[in-house]
Amino acid sequence: MSEIKEPLRILHFSDIHVGLQIRHMSWKKWFSKRAIGAINLLRGRAKYFDEVEEKIAALIRFKEANNIDLVIHTGDYTALGLESELKLAKQLVSPLMTPPQRYVTVPGNHDIYAHEASSHYRFSEQFCSVLQNDLPEYCRGGHWPLIRLVGDDVAVIAVNSSRPNPWPWRSNGSIPQEQLDALKEILEDSHIKNRYVFVITHYAPRLKNGLPDSKLHGLINADAFLETCKGIANGAILCGHVHQTYQVALEGLSCDLYCAGSATMEGHEGFWVYEVKNNHLKAKAVFWDAKNSSYRY
Repeated sequence: MSEIKEPLRILHFSDIHVGLQIRHMSWKKWFSKRAIGAINLLRGRAKYFDEVEEKIAALIRFKEANNIDLVIHTGDYTALGLESELKLAKQLVSPLMTPPQRYVTVPGNHDIYAHEASSHYRFSEQFCSVLQNDLPEYCRGGHWPLIRLVGDDVAVIAVNSSRPNPWPWRSNGSIPQEQLDALKEILEDSHIKNRYVFVITHYAPRLKNGLPDSKLHGLINADAFLETCKGIANGAILCGHVHQTYQVALEGLSCDLYCAGSATMEGHEGFWVYEVKNNHLKAKAVFWDAKNSSYRY
């Protein structure tokens, strides 16, 4: 009798936006784009993330109760990309990062919020334990693309679309061409070919209605990214950035797009759980039950 294989269970969450009280921000940090971000927080945006710690604790309980094999986070751990925020975010999600080879992540634009020499380094320093690459020969700068081979059946390919934006009215991103070139090669690699493939990045290449995001908020080279993703024979594209949990079919591709939204934003809390078995995906949306302070299908 052949062994019955259990499905691989994957939790995909995003955009938790851990923040600190503005009065704890060094005065030097106000002379950058952070000044506008801090003002937006003071004007009321921060209140939507007041219960971040409670919701992350509930997320950890959900993971432990639902036999999750792999956790994916698609960026925006912080509000303003401060080192203190990154440290707190890492502390809060650390139970989800065990074992480290079963956690895959990319930075969001808020994690490298301002043009500073150490902005990318700070993210890598805090999350270095989970930035492990099973095929490092494809790296085209820093850790990216990052490839994680999970068991015999699944591969996760992470490309970094986030960058600092000096202008307050811009929060868009772009995947460097060298990463797109590497992604095309990776999708042809024999280690990847027969696996179910998740390609993850922060920015959403398409919105819930199937249209591109705005030029000031979205992925600038979304069309080039999706063209490269035509090489996905069997898989899905995962993202965050847009604070809605949604799924959309992608024209001309054999895979769908899943946006995790925000796991912690009041009134929008959500994420995805995927089950992969025999190269087939079953996706379940999870939402916040405020009455019971827990996440439920």
